[in-house]
Amino acid sequence: MELVTISRVFSPADADLTAARLESAGFTPFVHGVEAALSVEGYSMVTGGIQVKVPADQVPEARRFLEEDPDTDGWDAQFRAVYDRALASFRAGRCSVATLCDPADTTFLRESGCTVQELYDFIEDAEDAGEPDFETVLEVQRLRRAWFLGPMRGQWTGTVVPMSDLPAKTDAVDGIAWLPRLIVKARLKLRGEMPPDLMYGCGGDRPFLRRMGMTLPGFLELVRDRGDDDRAIVEAVKAFRHRGMSRD
Repeated sequence: MELVTISRVFSPADADLTAARLESAGFTPFVHGVEAALSVEGYSMVTGGIQVKVPADQVPEARRFLEEDPDTDGWDAQFRAVYDRALASFRAGRCSVATLCDPADTTFLRESGCTVQELYDFIEDAEDAGEPDFETVLEVQRLRRAWFLGPMRGQWTGTVVPMSDLPAKTDAVDGIAWLPRLIVKARLKLRGEMPPDLMYGCGGDRPFLRRMGMTLPGFLELVRDRGDDDRAIVEAVKAFRHRGMSRD
């Protein structure tokens, strides 16, 4: 069977999302080149990216489908509108998870792999601490959404991991405190299994990642791409920290 590339992306989650959209429309997608696209810094454009392919006889219709059904741009604008309405509610004194969003926005968030609690936490910190900014929130939620709609096929696991299962804030690996806890938090964020009292990107995460020379979206991408390989994550964080110290 001859396969033809109809899309090139540069992360496994984006490839899975594209493949899931094609499959839901009745096509037969295949994903090739994930390992070849990996590099020390993340993803290398020179490898040609990760190819999403379909059988040759499906190419015209599949290309037409992708062209006529653009995904991320429309979602970005919708998410911005939901965020702005939630921010206005917060500033108007509706400062609780129960009152932050109307039912339609709550549904939009849930179908995007996000809870009102998560949006509330981002907005509360932005108002109280001046961060994270909207662009950071958008990128974090875009990564979660790609994982939710791609590998998770738009299904919540129904699991909420208790706070007691997380490593302590003082737990360390290779002398780096906070990192074991943050690795677990990032995995829970990707899977949508965060307990209500836990926030990915909290007032402890942000300064920690700045010290490591990383960002909230960047760390989430790292954990996504390294999977369950804790040692690979730790070594990558140490490499980021070293490069940051070298620039100073």
